[in-house]
Amino acid sequence: MMSYLTFGKGQDLILGHGMAQNKNLWLENGWIKELSKIRRVHIFDFPGHGDNLNMDESNFSVQKMANYILEISNDIKSESFDYMGFSMGARAGFELASCENNLNRIISLGMHPGAPYLEKKRFNKRAKAMKNLGEKTGEKKYIIYSKIFEKALNWEGAIDKISWKNEKHKIIIGENDDNYELTKSIMKNKDKKVLFTLEGVNHKNTFNEPKHSLSAIINFLQDNR
Repeated sequence: MMSYLTFGKGQDLILGHGMAQNKNLWLENGWIKELSKIRRVHIFDFPGHGDNLNMDESNFSVQKMANYILEISNDIKSESFDYMGFSMGARAGFELASCENNLNRIISLGMHPGAPYLEKKRFNKRAKAMKNLGEKTGEKKYIIYSKIFEKALNWEGAIDKISWKNEKHKIIIGENDDNYELTKSIMKNKDKKVLFTLEGVNHKNTFNEPKHSLSAIINFLQDNR
């Protein structure tokens, strides 16, 4: 049986967390309080995280994580749903948006749709750091995070697989985010309105401080019904 929590009423909105996070952080950081006023919001744990920590590593690829989102949409019997993901969760959302399914709109927080291979050195460094931490502490979760980083490198990205439209896609990213310059470069020949920049905001606070982007998110979800 799938594990997820649901809040509010209205059109379905599924939220996908980032690496080393879990579904409860959407509650703790205040996202649910505001978004559940306009949507029926669903939060869940990705494979290798939270309640799904012990899922087999065959589920750790970007494609399998995207499929997990679809499984949630099927379980809630949604004919059409919106999706918002942060970092790793956004990457799974881009994969979903590149395929034919019942996804309506997607919002990315702090992530670009390019292939992780573009940042291979950084990904390998993080994978190694997580593995070393796991071996040092004996905590299984760090070994799992290491494997997720490694599997992400096999994803070819979705930049040219998505027909970018301002009314369907929104990439929200802070100008102090390490991913910002690469995101701007990747999206420079796409619909310019898709990219929304948060002035003075870094990667972490894009998620931890909803106040920076909530108005833009709510307007995007409500203005394009």
